[in-house]
Amino acid sequence: MLNIGKLAGLLCLVSCAHGADRAPIEPHPGGVAHYTVTIFDNLGGARVRACFAGLALAGLVPMDRSAARQPRGAWIDGIPLETRDGRISLSPQTRHMCLEYETQFERSRFGLGDSSAVVVSQSQWLWRPEPFPQQVSTSVRFAVPGDGQVSLAWPRSDGAYQPNRNAFFVETFGVFGTFDRQAFSVANTRVEVARLGATPLQRDVRRWLTRAVQTTASVGGRFPNDRLHFVIVPVDDPGADVAFGMVRRGGGSSILLLPSVDAQVLELEADWVAIHELSHLWLPRLQAKDRWLSEGIATYLQEVLRARCGLQSSDRAWSRIREGFERGRRSGSRQPLADESRSMNRTGAYQRVYWAGTAFALETDLRLRRLSNGESTLLTALNDAQRNWREEARLVSASRVLAALERASGADFIAALGDRYAASSNFPDTSYADSPEYDDLRAQISAQVEGSCTVSGESSR
Repeated sequence: MLNIGKLAGLLCLVSCAHGADRAPIEPHPGGVAHYTVTIFDNLGGARVRACFAGLALAGLVPMDRSAARQPRGAWIDGIPLETRDGRISLSPQTRHMCLEYETQFERSRFGLGDSSAVVVSQSQWLWRPEPFPQQVSTSVRFAVPGDGQVSLAWPRSDGAYQPNRNAFFVETFGVFGTFDRQAFSVANTRVEVARLGATPLQRDVRRWLTRAVQTTASVGGRFPNDRLHFVIVPVDDPGADVAFGMVRRGGGSSILLLPSVDAQVLELEADWVAIHELSHLWLPRLQAKDRWLSEGIATYLQEVLRARCGLQSSDRAWSRIREGFERGRRSGSRQPLADESRSMNRTGAYQRVYWAGTAFALETDLRLRRLSNGESTLLTALNDAQRNWREEARLVSASRVLAALERASGADFIAALGDRYAASSNFPDTSYADSPEYDDLRAQISAQVEGSCTVSGESSR
């Protein structure tokens, strides 16, 4: 997520999962859940009708504690149900039933001043069955006021969204209201875009995102996901072409991007924010203490891939990496990197976490290339290792990722190197990378590769 300089003011902190306050009931192996979501005329909340079959329910619970502030009531056939801390209590004997509940959306950080559309996490309207079944077939339909639309990362069929179980536990971005939408395919990936506001123009958005997806896919000649959802919210920020970005994966990969209203298409293409967010999808969601690894690899890729794909010069890429290392050295509280990662949303030590992780990525890439005479690289290892967690939405440990990179590359140093970085209280020494003995490897890393940044599979829809 980024932009680092604006991150503290925009970041939505991850909340703890809501815990049940009664003894759990044995989960039923399967069932059906259908939600009908009616968005209020002012786009400020929703009334939800939820019907279940084949499930033994003790209640419905919100995704996280922030959602617990929002329910305004719940009813079965007009009879009020008990709600406490966001939890809707039900008779545990109930297996076939319908109920209704209302929620009020928190004011979105991301939206238009004229309130024509809002960006809302499903945590604000999707309550999950408790206990959650081992298998459940879920469908969601929407009613939006006027000519309003809905845009979500979930697959859709016959007018109904069909989220998987991850959608009940991990947030994603949804858009309700009046907005521009388009869909196309690039690098064999289906892309859906919701744009709030008049700029950037639709054709410029497509060109920008196509280039970003192609660039990210150049890691392995393929994109790591077969579906992508973008939410584009223009902002009045003359200081940055793209002010902020964030990826969420609840039921599908959704990326929020905040471009400047004045940014031109060439500036958007050359910008690093979209490529950084897309690069996260080569890795699973990592635990808070391990975010130095995911943010570091994404930061490394944003610079190296843009050089390889002609979006910036090789000299510019290495200059930006060196400047980042210097900012990282000046940042942080001198805790071990794992602790710094865990607390960076509170301490603001983003520069140290991101760029120490970038130093790890650079060292790993250089050592792999040197040991294999250029046959094995961090990029080839990521491409092969990503298949281990392609469908994984739960939080994963760095140790699992590092072990997978070792298996993919055949190298035996990566896990130990990662452990050393995570335990270190000092910013890593990166001076070795500028020594003449690494000149050829640095040039190899950032050299443009003919044809590698045009992955086949593009079409309009």
